[in-house]
Amino acid sequence: MAFQCVIFDFDGTLADTEERALHIYNSLAEKYSYKSITRDELHKIKHLNIKEIIETVEIPLKKLPKIIKHGQKLLKNEMNSIKPFDDKLDEILLQLKKRVKYIGIITSNSNRNVKAFMKNQNIDSFDFIESSPLMSKEIKINATARKYSIPKSDILYVGDESRDIAACKRAGVKCAAVTWGYNYPEALLKENPDYMIDDLSSLIEIVS
Repeated sequence: MAFQCVIFDFDGTLADTEERALHIYNSLAEKYSYKSITRDELHKIKHLNIKEIIETVEIPLKKLPKIIKHGQKLLKNEMNSIKPFDDKLDEILLQLKKRVKYIGIITSNSNRNVKAFMKNQNIDSFDFIESSPLMSKEIKINATARKYSIPKSDILYVGDESRDIAACKRAGVKCAAVTWGYNYPEALLKENPDYMIDDLSSLIEIVS
């Protein structure tokens, strides 16, 4: 199936932020009155969806926006150390650009952090970068479809979490789930993604 637009998640899909995110998460636990987590607990959490994760770590929902914003500010100072999952990311993106009209990012991270990462990696392939609230990426997906006049059937979203798949279903677009991110493949399969990929280069065949 051919696509006109490929939209990527950032954390856990393009950028390996897990180690730094875990450190930041635990550093804020006392301030915002939630439980810190160990590496072993993280492995268990990666089997869960976002609602189950929030219940497990007992994050106060009313504090969640502040926690995310604070965490993003701290992550800003770590962007120089963040690496892409694929050493050939720039090459893969250039190949995709030859096959689709638009390549973009819709992420729960901040635009500033994503742009810092792209600058560090000398990547300039994206037509747009949008920051989205944690639980409502479909709003940004819908807005992108309208802005660029793209039929939803021609949009492919690439993400690493069960919430990404759920957002795609609500938006009415196809989703490719990656197997190396914040959720383990078993958790992703429960949400029935349209594609499961083990490397980003697989996208070249999918969009062609």
